[in-house]
Amino acid sequence: MKRSIPSTSQEASTSQAKRVAPPTLQKDSGGKTTNLKRKSVLESGTIYFTPIGGITVPLQESEGSRSLEDILADIRPISSLHMNFMIDFEFLVNSYPPSLRTTTPITLVVGAPDVSDLRKSTLQYPNVTVHSASLPIPFGTHHSKLSILESDDGFIHVIVSTANLISDDWEFKTQQFYYAMGMRREDEFERSPFQEDLIEYLSYYSNPLSTWKKLIESTDFSTVTDRLIFSTPGYHTDPQHVSRLGHPRLSTILSQKFPFDPKYEHTDRCTFIAQCSSIGSLGSAPSSWFRGQFLKSLEAANPAPKNKPPKMYLVFPCVEDVRNSCQGYAGGGSVPYRNSVHDRQKWLQDFMCKWRSNTKRRTKAVPHCKTYVKYDQKIAQWQLLTSANVSKAAWGEMSFSKKKNVDQLMIRSWEIGVLITDPSRFNIPFDYPCVPYSPTDRPFTTDQKHEQPDILGCVWNP
Repeated sequence: MKRSIPSTSQEASTSQAKRVAPPTLQKDSGGKTTNLKRKSVLESGTIYFTPIGGITVPLQESEGSRSLEDILADIRPISSLHMNFMIDFEFLVNSYPPSLRTTTPITLVVGAPDVSDLRKSTLQYPNVTVHSASLPIPFGTHHSKLSILESDDGFIHVIVSTANLISDDWEFKTQQFYYAMGMRREDEFERSPFQEDLIEYLSYYSNPLSTWKKLIESTDFSTVTDRLIFSTPGYHTDPQHVSRLGHPRLSTILSQKFPFDPKYEHTDRCTFIAQCSSIGSLGSAPSSWFRGQFLKSLEAANPAPKNKPPKMYLVFPCVEDVRNSCQGYAGGGSVPYRNSVHDRQKWLQDFMCKWRSNTKRRTKAVPHCKTYVKYDQKIAQWQLLTSANVSKAAWGEMSFSKKKNVDQLMIRSWEIGVLITDPSRFNIPFDYPCVPYSPTDRPFTTDQKHEQPDILGCVWNP
């Protein structure tokens, strides 16, 4: 499958779109300025599932879910920004209401290698502009999945997703997206941390997205309390810069949200669960990166005592999970883990758990979502929805550069996610407690034959 199906045209900036004055602000009894509530099928600060089915099969297991078509029909954007790894432009544009497909400015951002093909597929759409994201380190990808939509009522809509902009991802997989809403303002106001996060992330793309950055600068996101966790590629050496990217950024923000409490008594081992759709090369032992760097960032300012080290689990579909999914082995194409990599890190299987989502009725839909959760005394403390899989490329690896004589954080890929610390808004896609692999289970790998017929009677022969 191609990463992008593609465009070209001149810059279709948001200034070309129809502009309206921002709605009047309301003040509460204490004089505090608040946003007007927009009538919408989407609620700000909420994690949603995408539907299962709906294009070529009937809708199923989709209670409370929203399709891309639903989102765009509800918002009816006068300008759109879509940043993603894979874009099937025909699928994307056909998800818009017909009256907007050739009129509303649409800006697309993909990794540099995919720009040419994407531009070719949008040649007939002068309202579409394609920009490239630089990938300075080999094997990096523009893996972020972020959309920003402007509607004619003065609201700005932010969607942080786990789904590529392709039909297969929005129809058959377990996917989630986070939705937040802000309101354009012409007067002075105090920026929220969420707004600062979004501005900072967009600034890494430099001039091509300056129009969108300015739009976010004039948008009030004061009602949004969540934080963005992101990665940008490069060899990062400045200590302050390092702390704002990758897994060190997650550690920094978790430390702010959950500062060290010397009075807290560890009565039990806390548990961290990582659930992903791809796994990178993590090293010859868990201490090298998985627990040695990544877990330490997950613990942040509250490391567990040595006598009660944290438990760490990795939820990833085993062969049985994929074979019995609604797509059979074909669903395994979106969980690209290689047997050749697994053979070098067989220690990882001791941490692995099956994909189970019976509570959400999505066990049969292969997970493409990525979720990280901390449980303390069996209660979820925070949830991170993100594009980042369990890999050094996504989260970064700290090392010492002899050439530069400095510690550095090496990140290959662009990633973005949202951290939620309000338990009332968690929407964890997997069942807890998790189900560990049995001695006969193996993770599904795309470069290995699977000869036992799947639910559709097919075998996997790469």
